[in-house]
Amino acid sequence: MSRSRIRWPGIAWGIGVLCLVAACGEPADPLVEVRALEQEGRYGQMLEPLRRMIDRDPSRIEAHLLLGEALLNTGEAGLAVWSLQRASESPEYAVKGGMLLTQALLESRPGPDAIAAIDRVLALEPDNVTALSLRVDAYLANAKLEEALADMERVLELDPDNRQVLVPRVTALIGLERIEEAEVALAEARERVANIDEELPASLRARLCIAQGLFAFEKGEREAAEAQYEKCLEDFPTDRLAVTESVAFRDRLGEHARATEILTQAFERTDDGYFRIALARRMGGIGEPAEQERLLRAEAEARPSPQIWFALADFYVNQDRFEPALGAFERALELGDPPPMLSFAYADTLVQAGDYERAREVAERLEQPQLRNLIRGRILLAQGKPGAALAAFEAGLRLWPNNPAARYLAGQAAERVGLFDRAISEYRESLRANAAMTEAGLALAPLHDVQRDVEGALDAARNYIRTHPRDPEGLLVVIRIAHRAEREGVVREGLTRLREIPGQAANASVEEARQAAEQGGAAAAIAVLEAAQLDLTDPAQLPALAELVERLGEQAEHARARRRVDAALAAHPEQADFHALRGRVLRAAGAAADAQTAFQRALELEPAHAPALVGLAELAAASGDEAGALALYERALDADDAPAPGLAAARLELALGRPEAAITRLTALIDRHPRESEAALELARLLLAQGDVERARDYAGRAAWFHEPGSEETLAQIAAQGGEQSDPESVEQRGNAANATSG
Repeated sequence: MSRSRIRWPGIAWGIGVLCLVAACGEPADPLVEVRALEQEGRYGQMLEPLRRMIDRDPSRIEAHLLLGEALLNTGEAGLAVWSLQRASESPEYAVKGGMLLTQALLESRPGPDAIAAIDRVLALEPDNVTALSLRVDAYLANAKLEEALADMERVLELDPDNRQVLVPRVTALIGLERIEEAEVALAEARERVANIDEELPASLRARLCIAQGLFAFEKGEREAAEAQYEKCLEDFPTDRLAVTESVAFRDRLGEHARATEILTQAFERTDDGYFRIALARRMGGIGEPAEQERLLRAEAEARPSPQIWFALADFYVNQDRFEPALGAFERALELGDPPPMLSFAYADTLVQAGDYERAREVAERLEQPQLRNLIRGRILLAQGKPGAALAAFEAGLRLWPNNPAARYLAGQAAERVGLFDRAISEYRESLRANAAMTEAGLALAPLHDVQRDVEGALDAARNYIRTHPRDPEGLLVVIRIAHRAEREGVVREGLTRLREIPGQAANASVEEARQAAEQGGAAAAIAVLEAAQLDLTDPAQLPALAELVERLGEQAEHARARRRVDAALAAHPEQADFHALRGRVLRAAGAAADAQTAFQRALELEPAHAPALVGLAELAAASGDEAGALALYERALDADDAPAPGLAAARLELALGRPEAAITRLTALIDRHPRESEAALELARLLLAQGDVERARDYAGRAAWFHEPGSEETLAQIAAQGGEQSDPESVEQRGNAANATSG
């Protein structure tokens, strides 16, 4: 899971500059001063007095309410949730706290929790129009259109002059395909807008204009819809909603160039940083990161602010370019008092860059204990101390329980100490908090699958795909789980979507071939790959070529496999991947010397080519050069930390009569790849042979959790040697409990 990226709530958007001031003296009841600040809208200055007050007396519910309100109004909705939850649980603040909590949830993690929060308010005040309007927003955020419509009607019944629900009512009806009703609602909205004075906000008029275009399109009147959207752009050329929705409309029609043109023109007309940043994100989304970087940097230089420098830093982090990311963070931090989340993001990037000491220094300056603990956990996890990291995450989560990134990282730490049930729980909480901000769904789905919970696995995978629709790995997880569950419709849809992603046609064909091989063997897989009509001389199609020659090798058709690879090399003679693949083909055919030459040529072209290093290591081991093989495996691990070379090296150590070295290698492998149950079982057996019953029980328990063949028998042997009954679950729990305190 080393590829995983996370987004901490409150970082990627909504960062506001917080004006933190030190109190020079507090009145007898410091809430008097805080309430005055609230009345004046000076929310930033409320934060520190309230935090000190809550530290001294956590039972002061009004302080929690005011702190949540202040955090919400300074752009820290994610941090506000916990305090507002506490306040909303009090009868005295159930209504105000509940409505603020709903706002915070909608801003930080739109999901069913927002509906539940506002439901509690409406149970107390069913005719509260503001609360009903909030529930409309919550329902719409969760695609509950029928429920949203019912609340809109109730709002209009209680407040006939309310205009804010008119346009959403039209779009909701269209979404439900109730076109005739939508037409009536649109006419009513148009009439209401026409009859009001000129002070009607342009944003509302723009929404109505866009709703008319959407309505025409949903009725099948494409030309009318296009004309309406163009009219909206003409009438509201600088309105953010009109521009954004027009861009989305053109994308829906497949007119991506026109969509980009609309956004470009909006920026050129207005010089509005909102449009430049939106255009930058679009450039990144269509595969032009250099242009994305140029636009973000231009905006940062033209209108420097913590927000835009953070956006540039976030761009660099997502590209694993940590030095320029740190430089951008430092520019942001120079612009006045930094908001806590900006300093937190800076510390987190320092961890990712491997500068743990500076990260620790920045973290210690954070006044919020939950932020300090989360960075400490990050550092400990990166340093290979998962037990201590898990404890740090737990401490941070006590004050920020709905933080999706912290939940995800707690799950990662739990896996590394063998607490897979705990990992499942943390990943679930991360998904509930915000499925888009981490790869929790991607991590969770295979764990459910291992435990034969097909519905849970598919649900987690679909949650991930909904928020990461273009991630090939996520689609592959869905496809594989659905295939094992015999959900062939889901498999077909997944393969189709995978092929639609640029550069993924080969992976889709490989997956289809592997599924065919389960029923018809290598011949069926070969038929699928050859029918795919891929250009197998193209380096982009390497996965399909590799799968084809592997299947041809299973059929002993080595000459045919070699011809395929040689054709690719003729087209691209400097492609290291093709030389390494040729080495594999030659080795399978028994031509060891020629295979060695091919692997060496791959390394000449790319010195850290992991497959070529593994191929040479296997040849060295087969020829009796164990020391050379181990050195090559080490180089392969440095090039690409995959589990296979580590396991092969451990087995070679064991063959040389060095069980301690094998144990060391297997322990390191499992720490990096905690789901490698085969390695865990081998390690358990080695530890048992040396009399280390406790550690053997832990690793055998891990293997048993993944149903590794032979793990139950090993657990029985461990129980016999340790004088206990073989209870896989209790064995795992005892081993995990001991391991969780390590680090």
